[in-house]
Amino acid sequence: MKKLSFLVLAILMSTISYSQTGWYVQSVPFSGSGYNAVFFLNDNTGWAAGNNIVIKTTNQGLNWTLLTNNFSISVTDIQFLNELTGWAVGSSALIRKTTNGGVNWFIGYCPECSNADDFLQVQFLNENTGYAFGDQRICKTTNSGLNWTPLTNNLIVYRGFFFDVNTGWIVGLGASAKTTNGGVNWSQNQFTNNWTSSVHFRDYNTGWITSRAGEIFKSTNGGNNWNLQYRDSNRVFTGLTFTSNDTGWAIGEKINPANRCFIMKTINAGQTWSEQQIPDTYFLDIFMRNSLDGWIAGSSVLHTSDGGSVGINQISTQVPSAYSLNQNYPNPFNPSTNVKFSIVKAGDVKVIVYDIMGREVQTLVNESLKPGTYEAAFDGSALNSGVYFYKLITNGFTETKRMILIK
Repeated sequence: MKKLSFLVLAILMSTISYSQTGWYVQSVPFSGSGYNAVFFLNDNTGWAAGNNIVIKTTNQGLNWTLLTNNFSISVTDIQFLNELTGWAVGSSALIRKTTNGGVNWFIGYCPECSNADDFLQVQFLNENTGYAFGDQRICKTTNSGLNWTPLTNNLIVYRGFFFDVNTGWIVGLGASAKTTNGGVNWSQNQFTNNWTSSVHFRDYNTGWITSRAGEIFKSTNGGNNWNLQYRDSNRVFTGLTFTSNDTGWAIGEKINPANRCFIMKTINAGQTWSEQQIPDTYFLDIFMRNSLDGWIAGSSVLHTSDGGSVGINQISTQVPSAYSLNQNYPNPFNPSTNVKFSIVKAGDVKVIVYDIMGREVQTLVNESLKPGTYEAAFDGSALNSGVYFYKLITNGFTETKRMILIK
């Protein structure tokens, strides 16, 4: 009977852990030191790395085990090809490899690298061929990370992405560059005056680039041309990933309020982006295994099993007689509430929350919607008690209402 009770309790705890919605914090060791990167090999097995530390989980992040804390420098990115073989890069020209799942690591040899080099990203296409990006250069290995050689290009490199061993793109100061022969030659394309910060391609033609000036660009011809899709000067983009040609996420920091991180999601190939609700934490890396399961690394590790959920539902398809923004309910609230609104014509819709000083706190809705009535959820867990305002903006119509958060 006792065994049965423990089994039932374990199932209940597992159900509770996996039924959380949106992005939520997972308990990890040494969370105060911060994590720079996270990578998952499958649904259960993943690694996170940061300042002098690598941890591992085999149960989707419910529990994490400390593998090593003797790197003596900061690990900025990590990738595994299988349960045993993986690579890590970081500050002071760190390039290391493991063949036992991260328990032990040995140093990759790069004679032309110096301690002044800081690698930001690593990508392996197979057991032998890999690239390390960052700090104004890109390096390549063809022997599984034992030896590395810098590749020549005219771009100050920040990050990159390879679709196969030959075709890849790099981003950096005001431009991107493309190679089709494994980095021997590069064709450069300057399309912005700002730092480009991340790049991701879904196929040989379709890709996106972010900038640190709040820009998102899209290419449909392999990077020959880049079209501006999104711009918000209050945002500094640091990362980008897509799981299909339609669904993607972008992360970064807001300038005002300072140091407030954000994550945005698109479900229409970048035409519109909606900000997702997140705990009050900073983060540096996002890894999505598919459209539902994903992790974020930063001051802790965040997880989602529903794609981060934009928190908006259409509750009626009947075309309303007029635009309207309802009073939130419940109100006052602690910590979450719901905002209902109606739109008459299809178009771009925004619902933005502001604090009493008029500063943007969170974007609940930022996408193209059909006529009907919708409900958006707002979570104030990361905010202080006080008065907040929420505003509906669509098709020339605006309306603002007040809500009260009491903790």
